[in-house]
Amino acid sequence: MCGVAGFCALNTNGSIIEHILLERMHNALRHRGPDGFGTWISQEYALGLTHRRLSIIDLSEKATQPMHDMHNRVVISYNGEIYNYQLLRTQLQEAGYHFFSRTDTEVLLYAYQHWGFQGMLDRLDGMFVIVLFDRVLNILFCVRDRIGIKPLYFSLQGGMFSFASEIKALWVLPWIQKKWQAHAVSHYLTYLSVPAPLTLYEGIYKLPAGHYIMFDAQRTMTVHRWFNLLDGVTNNGYHDETQIINSIDTLLCNAVHKRMLSDVPVGVFLSGGLDSSIITALMARHTQKVHSFTIAFGDGPEYDELMYARTVANYIGTQHHELTINEQDAFSSYQSMIHHQDEPLGDAVCVPLYHVSQLLKQSGVTVVQIGEGSDELFCGYDQYIKYLQMSRIWRVSQKMVPQFAKYSVYAHLSKRYAHSMNNLDIAHNWVHNRSLFYSGAIVFSELWKRDFCHVLTSSTEDPMVAAFFPRMHLNGCSYAMPNYYRQLLYHHMPHADQMQEMSYLELMHRLPELLLMRVDKMTMAHGVEARVPFLDYRLVQYALGMPMRYKYAHGHTKYILKKWSAGLLPDAIVYRKKMGFAAPTQRWYKQGLYFMPFLQELVAQKNRSWSDLLDKTYIDRMITQNKETTVDYSYQLWALQNLLACDV
Repeated sequence: MCGVAGFCALNTNGSIIEHILLERMHNALRHRGPDGFGTWISQEYALGLTHRRLSIIDLSEKATQPMHDMHNRVVISYNGEIYNYQLLRTQLQEAGYHFFSRTDTEVLLYAYQHWGFQGMLDRLDGMFVIVLFDRVLNILFCVRDRIGIKPLYFSLQGGMFSFASEIKALWVLPWIQKKWQAHAVSHYLTYLSVPAPLTLYEGIYKLPAGHYIMFDAQRTMTVHRWFNLLDGVTNNGYHDETQIINSIDTLLCNAVHKRMLSDVPVGVFLSGGLDSSIITALMARHTQKVHSFTIAFGDGPEYDELMYARTVANYIGTQHHELTINEQDAFSSYQSMIHHQDEPLGDAVCVPLYHVSQLLKQSGVTVVQIGEGSDELFCGYDQYIKYLQMSRIWRVSQKMVPQFAKYSVYAHLSKRYAHSMNNLDIAHNWVHNRSLFYSGAIVFSELWKRDFCHVLTSSTEDPMVAAFFPRMHLNGCSYAMPNYYRQLLYHHMPHADQMQEMSYLELMHRLPELLLMRVDKMTMAHGVEARVPFLDYRLVQYALGMPMRYKYAHGHTKYILKKWSAGLLPDAIVYRKKMGFAAPTQRWYKQGLYFMPFLQELVAQKNRSWSDLLDKTYIDRMITQNKETTVDYSYQLWALQNLLACDV
């Protein structure tokens, strides 16, 4: 895992690439690649690439990037892991290519030359961001992997195309301006993260999953969607439970096994929940020494899973590492955590991820497997069950209940949910015949934002949004994005069930732009590479096609996954109640000593980027109301704090 960065002039006549700027860029990414760096400049093509290296495969100097092929036709700067690179290497050797290193980076160079760019991408199995320049054709490619596990940010400001693994590497460039994007603030307040291709900042974008951009010899940019998740999804082959269990066994065992590929130690984040326990057990089949890591909160017993993690560690026989932190520990690292987020990620899970990643690095382990994605694919959240139960009557009642009766019900609920605007928003959507589900993480609903978020809707679409998603309107209501993806789903799968709809919507935004982004930022803050076997794209497509009856049955979430796990893990682990990986923000904002005063200080500041966008008086009122025992705004206050802290 590494960090990539660079820039090229959109008008190559007379443009000079300054080495000092590339040096500043790779220094901003030093944490992503503490093992070395490299820089390549071409004044002829007005292009510069730089790279920070975290050595995982082929630890020798031969693996240094940016890397050139033998004939200096292609140069590449790459972040990620290609799990099937050895197979591709063998195929290329049989075709006559010769290699000077053992790294997967060099395989990419010759795979591009042999199969072309799209042909190369179709054969890759892994997580990656690839920046590749063909000197013969004078073409530059930038690509993000299928699921969006690794990020890439870019800008077209100042007559330059600038790009980097993290936004902070763009701030060092003199032509990049730092200004909040008003509509992005609104989207963040709804989803805890900003949907791609937007970021919090005007003119700074992130490459959506499964897409690449290309600059031709005239520096004309084109956008390409190289992977459509739905193309590999089918409703066929899900009639026999035994066959499904066998398919899961093959897909999941292969997913974990291939992610053991490394020349450095590989560990696992072990919470004691089903997903991380499965990964730990499967890893133990391939190594005698699994390093497992878990974290707990001394001031949050409701999130303490140490007992379960120890049970699994003892059952499997791992070398187990534990860490317990409290609010003071979390607050002491908070500013560093915000720095590494780049743009706000309003999920408090960033706190334990940050600290357990630090523990992992201190223990001498550089690669870790983690269970992200399982809940979204196999129905692991209790809130999904609530949506599934509501969906049974949602559409029917929308058609059957007269409009005047709907308004009467809504008037009653308006009083009942005076302090629960998100529940009221669900009722509001029902009254107006809208969809039930928009995201598994709604922090401020559209109704709620009207009270304090002064962002005017606009019919003018951001040109980059229009380039990637011609029919998506991100400058309006935040619900436009899931509605766009919902249409794509039902065009491909007209009979998709409610769980398939929820999974697909989560895969299109919440997973790549919140959950996977927090994993990337918090692990790479300490020079740790995270791998996500449940998001192996073949497993994702298989699980997405699976009907709901295999995911929630007989009162069990993750029904088929739990049935497959029988014998692999103790029943006490497989069937225990899900606790969730989180932080005790409710305690911190009601009883804590650090975060609430800090938030109040942020709100009191004047002439900040958010001053014209958010109502300070309303936020102060929320802080005051949160002191009441019957009110809990900790979820919202944490999200607001992460947003305001980005302006410090």
